[in-house]
Amino acid sequence: MIRTCPRLLRTCLVLVPLAFGLVPEARAQGLDASIFRRYRAVDASMDRANRAVGAGRFEEARTLLSPCLAQIPDHYEGHFLLARMAYEAKDFKGTLAHLDVAETSLASLDRIYRDQVAHLKAQAEAEEQAAKSNLEAVNSRVSDPIGCAWPLLLALRNEVDIRAARRGPLHDTENPYGVPADYHFLRGNALYRLGRRDEARAQLRLAVQTDPGHGNAWNNLIALHLEARDLAQAQACLGQAEAAKVAVRPELKQAVLQAAR
Repeated sequence: MIRTCPRLLRTCLVLVPLAFGLVPEARAQGLDASIFRRYRAVDASMDRANRAVGAGRFEEARTLLSPCLAQIPDHYEGHFLLARMAYEAKDFKGTLAHLDVAETSLASLDRIYRDQVAHLKAQAEAEEQAAKSNLEAVNSRVSDPIGCAWPLLLALRNEVDIRAARRGPLHDTENPYGVPADYHFLRGNALYRLGRRDEARAQLRLAVQTDPGHGNAWNNLIALHLEARDLAQAQACLGQAEAAKVAVRPELKQAVLQAAR
């Protein structure tokens, strides 16, 4: 079973461009803010397509996706949905092809995002340093800090605090454009169906590393290790899955325990 694609990524697409409005110079540095606006423009249709795929209404989903992909041909979520439909149609090579497009698109967004955040950090640090320099320059010329210069000093200190507060969240920001666990999970399933067992296990391992609570990926990974008679890895994965409070299928757990006797 393929789970619904997480919504975190497109939520972040809404947040990032707002900062661009504060830094028009970023465009001169080649940071393409328009991609984020174009993603936002098709959000509603993409949500409907996502629900249609989840309900098995594939023709409806394709109709909804068509204009979205006309505007953004490499829309990562659009191609993930196409990959899910290809998998259900047993077109496993097509599944991999759509996932390749989706992950390449995510990598491109990742580069834009990193460039943007780096630019914003540099600008915020420069503004904070300039505010501190102004405060130090005034302090060095004022003999009575609570005299007539007090309002100016207070304003400069507030400016330093504002600049520091603005810089802080940028340094705590996590990159939202990593490959989601469901992409690895779907790729692993398609690779398995194509008989590429080693690659399938590697992708399922990436899925559980990305999301340790991904129950479907853990169950499939344990089953693949058991199928390969790699009992040590099957047992290890069983222990890790249970430590992550994942529900392992009872018959699968029993098979691992029996094989280890």
